[in-house]
Amino acid sequence: MNRLAQSKSPYLRQHAENPVDWYPWGDEALARARREDKPILLSVGYSACHWCHVMAHESFEDAETAALMNANFINIKVDREERPDIDEIYQKVVLLMGQGGGWPLTVFLTPDHRPFYGGTYFPPVPSYGRPSFRQLLLALTDLWKNRRDDVEGQAEQLLEGIRELSTGERDGEGALVGPEPLATAARDLLARIDREWGGFGRQPKFPNATGLEVLMLQNRADGTGSDELLLTLEKMWRGGIYDHLRGGFARYAVDRVWLVPHFEKMLYDNALLLGLYADASLRWPEHGFLRRVVRETVAYLETDMRGPAGTFYAATDADSEGVEGKYFCWTPAQLEEVLGNRDDAAFFAAVYGVDPRGNFEHGMSILHLAQPPAQFARALGTTEEALEVRLAPLRAKLLAARYQRVPPLRDDKILTSWNGLLISGLVRGAAAAGQWGEPELQARCLALATAAARRLLDAHVGAHGEVMRVDFDGVVHTRGYLEDVAFLARACLDLHEATLDLAWQNAAAELARYALAHHAVSGGVGFHVTADDAERLIERTESQHDSAIPSGLGVMVEVLLRLDLGGVAPAGARAAAEACLERQGGAAIRQPFAFASLITAAQFAAPEAAHVTLRGPSPDAVAELARTVAAARPGMRARMAVSFEAAEGPPAALVCRNQVCSVPIHAPEALRTALLGEASR
Repeated sequence: MNRLAQSKSPYLRQHAENPVDWYPWGDEALARARREDKPILLSVGYSACHWCHVMAHESFEDAETAALMNANFINIKVDREERPDIDEIYQKVVLLMGQGGGWPLTVFLTPDHRPFYGGTYFPPVPSYGRPSFRQLLLALTDLWKNRRDDVEGQAEQLLEGIRELSTGERDGEGALVGPEPLATAARDLLARIDREWGGFGRQPKFPNATGLEVLMLQNRADGTGSDELLLTLEKMWRGGIYDHLRGGFARYAVDRVWLVPHFEKMLYDNALLLGLYADASLRWPEHGFLRRVVRETVAYLETDMRGPAGTFYAATDADSEGVEGKYFCWTPAQLEEVLGNRDDAAFFAAVYGVDPRGNFEHGMSILHLAQPPAQFARALGTTEEALEVRLAPLRAKLLAARYQRVPPLRDDKILTSWNGLLISGLVRGAAAAGQWGEPELQARCLALATAAARRLLDAHVGAHGEVMRVDFDGVVHTRGYLEDVAFLARACLDLHEATLDLAWQNAAAELARYALAHHAVSGGVGFHVTADDAERLIERTESQHDSAIPSGLGVMVEVLLRLDLGGVAPAGARAAAEACLERQGGAAIRQPFAFASLITAAQFAAPEAAHVTLRGPSPDAVAELARTVAAARPGMRARMAVSFEAAEGPPAALVCRNQVCSVPIHAPEALRTALLGEASR
């Protein structure tokens, strides 16, 4: 057993029994590397990563490979979810070497942390056009011992490249404010949509919720992209990437048709997709599958991913009993065994594509809707509603049986940023449920969001405003990053708009104030990933691009602009946000996929962006006006911020655009007209 057994990271603990002499990232390992003049082997991954498990089994559990590692390197394991700053820096090495990034990340460093070689997965024997891991270890050991000047030269080149990539673009080609940048970005993204199967590109396929959000915004403005958005949302729901028994989405599909996923389920994907499907359900209420995804995803998150403190766990693994997807897949015989009769098993198999030959490994089948339910119902001479009446109890039986299987490992750490994303997703789910006429679901979503946010503010935010990133087994640790501050601040703003409780708005303003004081780039034209008093690595990177989640930059700009619309922003907030939009404008227009969250944030800076102040003696007193605002939001072309102001007198709303406010509006219908105007559709 190595040092990782005492780690607070589930991912690092997975490697505690390796024969490798692993260290966590820290002073002990780095000091030993300097003292012994040995290179560092840095391995970065996360607990639900399938290929991380593969490389661990093939190489890190192998005694001969471990002996090579221990003799020649100081071996450091990093959980990318705990330390995204380390991951972000060293992912750039792989990009600079002309490779695709990803995990496991394998980078070799000098004792002073400068990288001189990197890659991702390395096989145990030469394959995939790559050397074996042992060949690589021997070659780099020889390089270190006999060609140190080459190592130094490569390290300096890579360090210079990292520094160039770590600083936001400064071309200042134009701000993102106004309708044309959004329309340009949407056209670019629409051109990348697979017109047959939905989603961006061919394969593998990721949900890319931030890109879809840009398309949703443009669709609200002019109606473009409806077919592409609905196609994507339906194909994802019908595919194997969606869990048809419990709800929730896997991280991505390895194929074009969304059938075969890598089965890990990440909190951030489900947080982002929950909000996307909720908004889509209001945009296209005639498509019932959108509401179903919201209901089932909320149920999955509450049942399978919620911890005792009210916050939510990070992920579940792809593998169980050492086999990828075993927990989720079925054979016809297994269906018949659980369902108890051949007719029900055959019926379920026909609907969900369970075939004797299987569509996955070992003759197993991934559940998916081979045809749209309406089409299947017509073929049977019945209705879609009647079809669902028969299917629902069968799914329930199979889910109960699945819970008896050995489940995939769950990563039980709580991450501030990912919980912030989920709080926002739950608030959007609550708003949608309220418009559907499902008050119980609306209340449940708000209760879940509120409990999680209270826990984060109570346990993850320090006395001086600093945010901590991780809670594992009740121990809060690891200094937070810009995304932790930004996502939590936005979650608080979303809760304020949903509840009109001023405490949430005040919390968001305090978090924004902290970000401006401790994360802002000199001159106020960007934000660093780390705070000014955090551990210094070889480079202090700026937040720039979206990844699988929005960038801290994009979300923080949104927070600052929304606070400014509400008149409660810290000093300098508007100027900082506009400087970011100006500085990154050219890059965002050229690369909308990479800057989708910044593009969506920019819409809050547009002159037509609205701020609605609801005034009354209490939030309850303005409830009818608040419902009117919520009902109008899906049809509004521009973005809107909402806040509450305590005031005596009859309930009223003030609608402000471009620094001009309406007279107090008391009647709900008049408020609806003020919000929608000619945009009512």
